[in-house]
Amino acid sequence: MPTPAGTRGTTRAFALGRIAPLNPASAVPLYRQLAERFVTLLAQGQDALVGQSLPTESECMAHFRISRPTVRQAMAQLASLGLITRGRGRGTFVAPRRLDHNLSLAFEHQSRNARKRTSFALLDRHTLLASPEIRQALSLPEGAEVEVVERLRLLDGEVFAHELRYLPAGFARRITTRMLERHPVHALLRAAIGETPDRMRLIVRSVPADARIARLLNVKRGTPLLESEHVYRLVSGVPALCGFVRYHGDRFQFIAEAEILSKNQL
Repeated sequence: MPTPAGTRGTTRAFALGRIAPLNPASAVPLYRQLAERFVTLLAQGQDALVGQSLPTESECMAHFRISRPTVRQAMAQLASLGLITRGRGRGTFVAPRRLDHNLSLAFEHQSRNARKRTSFALLDRHTLLASPEIRQALSLPEGAEVEVVERLRLLDGEVFAHELRYLPAGFARRITTRMLERHPVHALLRAAIGETPDRMRLIVRSVPADARIARLLNVKRGTPLLESEHVYRLVSGVPALCGFVRYHGDRFQFIAEAEILSKNQL
C-alpha cells in the first residue's frame, strides 16, 4: 500500500504523555486499554493526523511498562479498525479514514458526498465466449459472447480498486471506450440501455491479492482484499452486468441495513 501522504517518520500524531496510565488491576486486558486510549485520541482528528507517526513499540513498552506482544495486540486492533497503517521498517502511521459504502447507494454518489473525486483507468476490453458461470449469471444461451472490461478505480488520483466486468455483447456495443474511461457502472448502463439497474445480487468475501492484482493495487502479494461479486438486474429482471471488484480492505467497508424477519415470517 502506498505510504500515506506526508509520511516522514518525523511528525508525531501525539505524545505518550497525553495518554492516561494503564491499570494492571482492571479486568480489561492491557492491550485493549492501550488500544482504547489510542482510539480516543485518533477520533479527535484522524483526518488532520493522516500520515503522522505513532510512538514506536519500544517507546510504548518503556512508557507503559508492558511487553512487546501487548503493544502489538493493541496495534493490531487499531489496524483492524482502519485507524493505522503499518509497514516493516517504516513504522506505524495514522491511516486515512475508511470510506463507508452503503450498499443501497451507488459508490460514486457516496464518494461525491465525501468530497472525493472518482476516476477510472481502462486496462482492457475484449470480447470472448461466455464461460458456463458467466452464462448462468447473465442468463445467456450457449455460444453467447460477452465483453470483458477491466478497469482501475481511483479516488483523488490514488488507485483504490480493480474492476472486472462482463457485459452481454449487445449491451457492450453501445459503450464507447471514452465512456469506460469516464463513467461509473450505473452511468454506463444508463447510456447503453437507457435505464439504470434496479436490483443487485452481491457476495462479499476476503481474497488474497495475486501477483498481478497486488502490482496494480500497489500492495504486497497475499494481502487480504475485499472482493465483491455482483450481478446487476434491470427492472424487467434481465441481468445487465456481472463481475468482480477488489478493494483495499483497510480503506473500505460495506454497510447494509435490512429488515429482520420475525419468527412468524420465517
